[in-house]
Amino acid sequence: MTNILKTCLAGLLGLLIFVSPVSAQQKAKPAKAETKFIPVKIPFAVLDVQRILRNAKAVKNIREQITAYGTSFEKEIEKERGELRKANQELSRQRTILAPEAFAAKRREFEKRVVEVQRLVQQRQRDLETSRNKAMAVVNKSYVEIIENLADDQRLAMIIRKTQTAYAAPTLDVTNDVLSRLNKKLPTVKVAKPGK
Repeated sequence: MTNILKTCLAGLLGLLIFVSPVSAQQKAKPAKAETKFIPVKIPFAVLDVQRILRNAKAVKNIREQITAYGTSFEKEIEKERGELRKANQELSRQRTILAPEAFAAKRREFEKRVVEVQRLVQQRQRDLETSRNKAMAVVNKSYVEIIENLADDQRLAMIIRKTQTAYAAPTLDVTNDVLSRLNKKLPTVKVAKPGK
C-alpha cells in the first residue's frame, strides 16, 4: 500500500511541477502586456550560399579567367568556321565543274572536316568545364573549412542554407562572416589552362 501511495504522490508532484510554471506565467501577465522576445542563443545559423557564389572574390576571379579562355577558344573556332565557309563556297562553285564522283569525294572530305570542327567545339567546352570545376573545387574546400571553423568558433550545431528556410531572423545569418573569411583566405584561384 505504501508503494502505491508513494507512486501517486510522485505523480501528483510531477503534475504540479509541470503545471505550475504555466499557471504562474498566466497569473503574472498584466492585462495589456506586449509580447517581448527573450534573446536566446540558438546553436544554428543560416547561410546564403548563392550570394557567396556570386560575390566571393575567388569565384569572380575564376569567372574572369574562364571567360578569357573561352574568348580565346571562340577565336580559334571562328577561324575554323571561316575556313569551313570558304570551303563550302568553293565546293558549291566546283559542283558544276567536277564530275559527280569527284564532287562526291570532295563533299565527303568537307563533311568530315565539319564533324572535326564540331568535335573541337565540344572538346573545348569540356576542357573549359573541367578547368572551371577544378578551380571551384579549391574554393569549395576553403569554403567548407571556413564553415567548420565558424561553427566551432560560434559553437553552432548546424548551418542551414537560406534557400531551405521560409524565414530566419537576420541575426542568424552568417553569410557576411563566411564571405569575409573566404575573401581574406582565398582572393584568387589560378585556373588551369583548359586541355592541359
